[in-house]
Amino acid sequence: MKRFSGALAVAMALAMLLSGCQIQKTVRIDPNPNLGASAGGEASASASAKPRKDPYTAEQIRIAYVAHDLGTPNNQAWLEGIQRECGSWDNIQVTAFNGESSAEKQVQIMGDIINQHYDAVIIQCSDGTALAPSVAQAEESGIPVITLNLDADTVHSALVMAVDYDAGRMAADKMAEQLNNTGKIGIIQGVPGLHRTDNLERGFRETIANYPGIEIVEAQSASFEKETAITVMNSFLQSHSDLAGVFCINDAMAEGAALAAESAGKGGQLVIWGADGEKDALAMIESGQMSGTIYTNSWDEGSTAAKIALLMIGSEYSYGVLTQTPQVIMEPIVATIETVGQIAEADRW
Repeated sequence: MKRFSGALAVAMALAMLLSGCQIQKTVRIDPNPNLGASAGGEASASASAKPRKDPYTAEQIRIAYVAHDLGTPNNQAWLEGIQRECGSWDNIQVTAFNGESSAEKQVQIMGDIINQHYDAVIIQCSDGTALAPSVAQAEESGIPVITLNLDADTVHSALVMAVDYDAGRMAADKMAEQLNNTGKIGIIQGVPGLHRTDNLERGFRETIANYPGIEIVEAQSASFEKETAITVMNSFLQSHSDLAGVFCINDAMAEGAALAAESAGKGGQLVIWGADGEKDALAMIESGQMSGTIYTNSWDEGSTAAKIALLMIGSEYSYGVLTQTPQVIMEPIVATIETVGQIAEADRW
């Protein structure tokens, strides 16, 4: 599914670029679409210094990829997708930078990228507010910025993201079905204040509220980390011996929750859900250790971000024409034991 906002010309260009993706349409039903949405408002009045360069000639093109944490499966898959898209041209250089889960580190990296006059930046923002000035500065310096999943709170060239509110909604409906619409559950949260993770949790909470027999009894952050999630899940199990399930904002935490359940002698007895679709989570669904996840092809997501970056580099487009950041939203698959086999090995990242 593709959703574009901002200048019509930019939206049409992105649609033409991505028209060959063979993606089926998903209807987004977020009843409060402005909560946790990408920042809008007036575009910067500063004139962009963006040059036009042909990325498919011998002219040197440099694209920076700034990861939230380069060691995570998502960030690695995005990088591989970017590299796959750019790998056919010797003149296109992709350089990866590790943000080390630190907004301060990412701000420092962005400053270096701007000073070195890269041609485009693809970034997962550790903190959308903290990174907003750096993203705006890059755009004003003529460097298009494409964000991945975690957005910046300022208008910029594009956001490529997995579904957020809808991921929470779909997980809640399927989890309720697996629980026979009754039971006590917990939520293992990501980092509060990030648009995607807040929307994921909101979608889950607002949907699970439709099932009066299900009660959310605990919610605690594990900061996206598997080991921290093990500790959090152990706490949940100690406090609630009758806990029936847990929804985790990403797969790493769901994997940690499943391992904690096994250690407590409850392996396979709880309904445990994640969101991302990394291959380890898919394998745990197949083995019965996890109950489900919302899968997104992160290789394709990285490739899509690279396509947009190359389009922006080769066009006369300037972000200054935008009043909102254009969005490309990737199509999800609800992965359970019944459906996980639909995801080919070649698409497992």
